[in-house]
Amino acid sequence: MMQEAIRKTLIFSVIAIIAGVCGCIAGAATGDTPPIIFGAVAITGGVVLAVMAALARRKGNH
Repeated sequence: MMQEAIRKTLIFSVIAIIAGVCGCIAGAATGDTPPIIFGAVAITGGVVLAVMAALARRKGNH
């Protein structure tokens, strides 16, 4: 059960990182600042979630 939740969190974090990268690219291409800012926030949140899920997986294996 816990491993399934960790796996879903990792999937969500990957989606957030990909969306953030796309937002940053779109903002840079159009010259708009808000998509770049929102993209950076999404990337940061995705990385934080991925790290937390990796730590939970590591702690769960012990």
